[in-house]
Formats: sequence, structure tokens, C-alpha cells
Amino acid sequence: MDQPLTSIPRLVLQRAASHADETILRTKDRGIWKTITWALLDAKIREIGTALLTADITRGDVVAILSEPRPEAVYADLAILGCGAASVAIDPDDDLDRVCHLLSSSGSRLAFVENEEQLDKVLTIRDRCRALSRIVVFDMKGLRDFADSRSASLNRFVETGGSADWTAAVKAIEADQPAVIQFPRADGSGLGRPLSHGDLMHMISAARSRLPIQPHDERLAVLPLADITERVWGLYLALETRCVSNYPERPDTAIENLQELQPTILGADAAVWDRLYALATARAKAATPAQRLVYDWALRAGRLGGPKARLADLFVLHAVRREFGLNKLRLAYVGGVSVGPAALDWARSLGIAIQRVDEPAVGPGQLDERYRALMQNTYA
Repeated sequence: MDQPLTSIPRLVLQRAASHADETILRTKDRGIWKTITWALLDAKIREIGTALLTADITRGDVVAILSEPRPEAVYADLAILGCGAASVAIDPDDDLDRVCHLLSSSGSRLAFVENEEQLDKVLTIRDRCRALSRIVVFDMKGLRDFADSRSASLNRFVETGGSADWTAAVKAIEADQPAVIQFPRADGSGLGRPLSHGDLMHMISAARSRLPIQPHDERLAVLPLADITERVWGLYLALETRCVSNYPERPDTAIENLQELQPTILGADAAVWDRLYALATARAKAATPAQRLVYDWALRAGRLGGPKARLADLFVLHAVRREFGLNKLRLAYVGGVSVGPAALDWARSLGIAIQRVDEPAVGPGQLDERYRALMQNTYA
């Protein structure tokens, strides 16, 4: 009989046992989508997790991840949580001072970095981060001749894994243990705020009541792990609901991949919707006068609803949604900064209602009060 799902790593253990051959992640590599099953996800997490345990990373420790969206960042994050340590994700666009602040104030003992660019960033400020003793690199492109006694490729790191009992480590996790350290964006010098495993599971449970995500839904990961919307309502919620997470080859191909994938779920931020709206506006301006008239009419009709909206959808709006990868979309949500009025109006005209995940559900109760407090904490 399955044990209660008290943590994300425990959830992965159970899903790997009951849905081993089912696809849960995809990644685009050299133009080809490659599938990752629950069994493979579990194996990757175990490899990294065992190496972390061998490196004496355990409860009370903090490990950082500095990467664009990619499966290796997922493996690392779940491995950190599984060995009992806390994970702090750092935005790859953050400047040196912020990266230094997050690494030093969190007391990160080890940092996973994506590539040469992020490695250089951490090496530059490593001496200012007293606890940091090791760096692990996902992508060694351009680093063939690189040698540093305190840095290693991910492949070399997992080779150090010993015989630690990974399943036992995961099952020993307690609900009140820190799992994620979230730093406020508004205050660059602010202290990290811990979210426990219990907090994460509570947030996911509350989110499920408002986001009808189903097994085999498809989503495109367009935000870095450092964004709490991606981490909790993207990755963790997708794992809980068995929604497939798709990772683009590079951040600059996200729109192209969106068009190709036509996902059913899109959890993003305001900037993504502003970018889609700006792209649609630019293409409309480049169209012929007649095409612009038809497009503007269709948007007005879609906004007003009724028979004209159905006609506009049949002849225009359906094609617009398909052009921007939104044709199969049945659920869109954001957290943090609100979508701008123009982009929000454009989405509504296309028949897309963008929900907010950082607002408590209407109605009294302890669940909503806790959710409200967690939202205030994570989106500060």
C-alpha cells in the first residue's frame, strides 16, 4: 500500500514504481524531442542524490542550482530535496552581486551550474562564499581543458556515488524539514525564506483545487527554476498530476517550441504574455491593411462574445492561437506580477482566461489562510 505523499521525492518514488514506463519529461536535443520516463527520472535523481549523500550533503545543508530550464536542473533539485538538504535556485540572469548574496547568505555548500558562462560567474565570486566547497557543471561544452580541484562535470560527480540507501533517505524526510529557500526579488539583500516539504505539498494541494490539470496534459517550461511559479505550480504540480513537462533546447527557442508543441497547459509570468502580445502586434502591423482590419474585427468580436465571436474564432482567432502555440491551451496561469492590461485583453479576445495562482480561493478556512501566508512569503 502506498505511503502518504509527504514530500516531492517520495512522490517520485511512488510514481516510478506505479508508472515506470510513462513519459513525465521531454527535452529537445538537436531538434529532436527525447522522452524521459518516471523510471529514468528516478534513476537520474538517485545517481545525483547518492553522490550528494556520499559528499556528506544531508539535512541542514543547502545546495544551489544556477541554470536555465533543463532536465538536469530538475534531477539536481529533486536529488537535493531527497537527500534531506534544502535547494536554492538562482536565476541565470542574476548579476554577480546577487549570485554572491544568494550563495553566501544561504550557506550553500555545493552549487550546480549549467555551463561555462554560469561556471565563470560562480568562480569569480567563490572566494566570497565561505561555505561553498564544490561546483558541479551540467554542460561541459567549451571546458574540455578546464581543471579545478573543487569543480567537476555532472558525469564525474555521479561517479563518486557510493552505496547509500537512497530510498531510506527519501522516506526519512519529515514534513517540517526545509526543502526550498526562496529569496525575495524586490530586496536584493533580503534573507532567504524557507519552505518546508509540508509547505510545498500544501501549496500543491491547494493549487489542484483551482487548476484542473490532468494526467498526460502537456506543458512547456518557459521559466527558470528560480521562479516560484515554475518550481511549485510548474514542475512540482506537474509531477503530482502526471502532466508532461517539456524543456526547450534553448531559452530563445521557447516561442518556436510553443508553436510546435501546442501545449494544453501554460504556467508563465507576465513577461511571457507581454512577449506573445508584442509579437502578435508586430505581425499585425506588417500585414496588409485588409488583413489588419479583419484581425482587429476578430479581436473585438472575441472580446464581446456571442455569435460574432464564434464566427471570428472560426475564420481568424483559431488560426491566431495556432500560430502562437495556444490552440490546444485549456489552462493558463501566472503568479507574481500581473499581466499587463493590453496582453490580458488580447488573451481574453482569443478566448484564453489567465488565472492567478498567488491569490487564495474565496471562502474562509485554515487552508486558505495558510495558502495566503505562503503566497505572501514566496512572492514578496
